[in-house]
Amino acid sequence: KHHVLVGGHAEVRGGPILLDDRVLIEGQACIQGEILIEHQVEISGRAAVIAFDGNTIHLRGPKVINGEDRITRTPLVGSL
Repeated sequence: KHHVLVGGHAEVRGGPILLDDRVLIEGQACIQGEILIEHQVEISGRAAVIAFDGNTIHLRGPKVINGEDRITRTPLVGSL
């Protein structure tokens, strides 16, 4: 039902991390921090999804993130 595959040399660190409903993470992809990935998302190659300092990133498909793509979220400078 959930169909989640993490393979190759992919790194999944930090958390909480939710992977649900046809998620594929492979190659040398890096997933780090508080991340929600669901509904037909593919992350491959050297792509990175990184959430810093308690921020959350939510990816909902269908999406393909590959190559050298980077998705990050950091706090706004004025909000510190």
